[in-house]
Amino acid sequence: MDLSNIKIVEEINGTGLFLESRGHNFLSVQEGFKSTREYSYSTESRVNDRIPIIVEGTADVLAATRVNNKSIICFSIECKRAKVDQKYWVFEKRVTGHEIYKFVYYDNDQRGKGINFDLNLNLPSLGYGGMEYFDQAIKVFEFNEITGKISRDNSEVTYKALKQANEPIKALAPVPEEIFNFLETGEANILYIPIVVTTASLSMLSYSPEDISWDSGIVQIDKLELLPKGWIHYEFPLPVTLKMLGKGRTQVKSPTFIVNAKSFPEFIGKLIIDCRHYLPH
Repeated sequence: MDLSNIKIVEEINGTGLFLESRGHNFLSVQEGFKSTREYSYSTESRVNDRIPIIVEGTADVLAATRVNNKSIICFSIECKRAKVDQKYWVFEKRVTGHEIYKFVYYDNDQRGKGINFDLNLNLPSLGYGGMEYFDQAIKVFEFNEITGKISRDNSEVTYKALKQANEPIKALAPVPEEIFNFLETGEANILYIPIVVTTASLSMLSYSPEDISWDSGIVQIDKLELLPKGWIHYEFPLPVTLKMLGKGRTQVKSPTFIVNAKSFPEFIGKLIIDCRHYLPH
């Protein structure tokens, strides 16, 4: 291989292309799954009855599977290969408040078909006995792998990835027939789960608010802990263009999973086990 081709390969390796390919191929060989890459979507939003804003693009990976007689899971997946200066993602979780933000759910019940945000998802195999026990991360910091310094463009990569994982769901949820046709299956309930798969290392910041100094605004090192995680549940604050209405309520935040690439097969396997058991069937 000549020098120019080597450089081209190096540049391609720097993108998320191969991570996307690996994720898609993994899902496509799982029993009962259907997966596709670069799934195109388009939807529009109106803000205060003004001119519609078009949201369109492609999902890195769109996958779906029927987990039982009544329920389907649809995954919208954004793949991000982390660069050196943004290799470590550290999350802060919400430590006060009782809000529970739930996934987009299409209810196929004949008495009231439509989108709602009422499903209390139990995923004990993933460490979540109910949505009140989810991680509830609300903030993320990106750090340099070599220097340990915080990224100059802090949170820009994760925000864009979270947004891109959620955009296809705004387009797909109002038309469940898209997923029925995609899976070549009959009507069912649909749980939509946005996922960001990344090569970044993930950690959760653990501390007590009472340990924050009023004088300095900091917490002593011995009062802080970084907990390594294979996956993290994040409460993504939706921009106006991605908010959805479901049974009289507007979705404000979208629960989204951020998964370390090495943990992705384990994450999917455990998720499917729990959904087969706990989703309506």
